[in-house]
Amino acid sequence: MSGVIGEIFARFERECPRLEQTVDELKLALGRYDGIVLYGAGSSGIALLLALRRAGVEPLWFADGAPKKWGTACMGLEVLPPQELAGRFGANILVLVCINTDGQAYCRSFDEALRDGGHSGVQRRLHECGCANVVDYIALRRCFALFRGDNTGNLPSCPDVDCLWENRERIGRVYERLADRQSQEIYANILNFRLFGEGPEIPTLAQEEKYFPAELFVPSGEEHFVDCGAFDGQTLRDLLALTSNRIGAYYALEPDPANFRRLEAFAAQLPEGLREKIELSPRAAWSGEGEIPLYALHGPGSFAAPYGGTQAAATTIDRLLDGRRATAIKMNIEGSELAALKGAEETICRWHPKLMIAGYHKTWDFWKVPERMLGAGYEVYLRSYMHHLSFVFYGLE
Repeated sequence: MSGVIGEIFARFERECPRLEQTVDELKLALGRYDGIVLYGAGSSGIALLLALRRAGVEPLWFADGAPKKWGTACMGLEVLPPQELAGRFGANILVLVCINTDGQAYCRSFDEALRDGGHSGVQRRLHECGCANVVDYIALRRCFALFRGDNTGNLPSCPDVDCLWENRERIGRVYERLADRQSQEIYANILNFRLFGEGPEIPTLAQEEKYFPAELFVPSGEEHFVDCGAFDGQTLRDLLALTSNRIGAYYALEPDPANFRRLEAFAAQLPEGLREKIELSPRAAWSGEGEIPLYALHGPGSFAAPYGGTQAAATTIDRLLDGRRATAIKMNIEGSELAALKGAEETICRWHPKLMIAGYHKTWDFWKVPERMLGAGYEVYLRSYMHHLSFVFYGLE
């Protein structure tokens, strides 16, 4: 295997023995503390909890900055206010920050993490609360076995490196077929980060641009927009601002009940002529009709999982539209993108809509999502909106 991607994997093959930390070594490092707290009772915190439990490590609590979560339980663990941690449990606890919202500072080991810091803003707040030992969850990334075979969780900084290695030829082919040099550079830098925890800074879109970068998303006269993972209406807000309220139709899929209520409330206050063009569905975008288990977080990050406590109705984009036109499809659905793309095959074949598909939730999305888009005849571009953590593949005709 030659070229840029080949060089990255060749380096990984040389350095892997030095990089890798065993599960026993990790457990020894964690054993220095009186207990482990996971900060962030969301999809990343749950994914890390399950990874640690598979290794025989049991964190004792969650902490979260959202008051609505205090006193609740997440996967059997109590969720505490961060300001209570030090006073309640003493100074010798370890707080692992499990969020993906401040991808600036990354650490390669526990010692480096304790010295240099992880998610800077969160870490400062935890230190102010008296927590002395605070690290980003990426400090665990060198324990490759901890994340081996796990494609169910939202831990983009801790991929299954065996899965990456086994699919290096496919990754190389995707790289070669990306549509512009910027996309290739971002793709290579993300791979570097996922294998080594390092890499140069990459251009980052503002949040409001993540689905609508000016050089890639040129609005048609009237967009017929399909929004998978519509959340509370933020993408609709951005779309209306971009098009000055000129849309032909907007179809939203959002299975989290609390999010859907907020989405309905936002749509209800729009002008009547605009409301008539908006169709909201409290279902999940999927590969077929039926129900799926959903872990509803009542905010960002709700995801399909076998341990989800909510049964959510699911449908396909093809069934939702039933032949109606689509000019653009956006998906950010916490790892269900490939299933939803399968359920949109007829719509994509018939209408050739612009595609904006998140590709970072599961390890294999890194190559399978662009492969699916390339196979449908698209030119595929890649842009990041959270440094190396979160990125979107764009499909244009």
